[in-house]
Amino acid sequence: MEQVKNKVEVVYKKAKLGKRVLAYFIDIGLLLLSTFIMLSITNIPITSSPWYKSKEAELVQLRNDSGLYENGINIVDYVSTNSDYSSYEEKKNFLSERIDNFYKNTTYFSDLQKIKNDYENRKLSAKKDGVNLFVKEDDQVKENAVSAEYLYNFYADETQNYTFAYLVRNVNYFYLTRFSFLVTVVEFISLFTLFFIVYFLILPLTCFKRGRQTIGMKLEKIGLISVKAVNITTGKYIGRFVFNYFVFFILNFVGFLIPSIVSITMMYVNKTNSNLPNYVFNDYAVDVDNQTIYLNALERAESEFKLQEISIENKDFTIK
Repeated sequence: MEQVKNKVEVVYKKAKLGKRVLAYFIDIGLLLLSTFIMLSITNIPITSSPWYKSKEAELVQLRNDSGLYENGINIVDYVSTNSDYSSYEEKKNFLSERIDNFYKNTTYFSDLQKIKNDYENRKLSAKKDGVNLFVKEDDQVKENAVSAEYLYNFYADETQNYTFAYLVRNVNYFYLTRFSFLVTVVEFISLFTLFFIVYFLILPLTCFKRGRQTIGMKLEKIGLISVKAVNITTGKYIGRFVFNYFVFFILNFVGFLIPSIVSITMMYVNKTNSNLPNYVFNDYAVDVDNQTIYLNALERAESEFKLQEISIENKDFTIK
């Protein structure tokens, strides 16, 4: 790309794709590394706070009230590993009692009769080798005279496939089990945004303002120039930053990386290797290994004036 003024040529080489990709991975690597390091640091005071611990206590209480957990372990794992329950008879009785109590718990169910009917229907349809595991006598569903192991397996399946599903669908339980996850997500997004601002906005506007370079671009000697072959203005770069944040962070997350795929494809199909932000903001990524990017048109004009005025005839310089 060439810019000519008063017959003085300023030549910029387009940044090679390999260097641009490497610079991108350096920046993203630093961004993620910084985010996760700070996340691990800030997570300690958050999880130790009374507010966070109170939510954890609520979850433990809700689990204990359900009867589906014992000492913090779900009842299937608990009964299968506890030496106090050595026989299938003891194990199936334990599970049967806990399941019955859970289906009678008004904390989790508003229509107890429906829950009871559904449970009894599953019992009456349960078979092993063609034999019913339960029978209906005196308007009650009772265990059939079959192996205790068969009955235990039914109760274990009922717990895993139905009771835990009911528990998870409880509004309070759903919120509390995802509470720590949501806190981590909010914390991650906040820290990611903070470091995104530092690496992609503050540094290019202050420390590396000539060429609006990120750390990766600085290391790979890549700079950004406007269509007039000078530095991008502060206002335009801020707009570019906002565009990058929403398109390549927000839309990438909800759009399955489609913006990034489009941007990378554009780099391969156009002559200047321009990606999506380059195209939208009409700027270019150039190699600055042996070239200085002018901060503005005035600085460029002054440089060109000096080049035109200096001559060996005027003894402005000598050759030895």
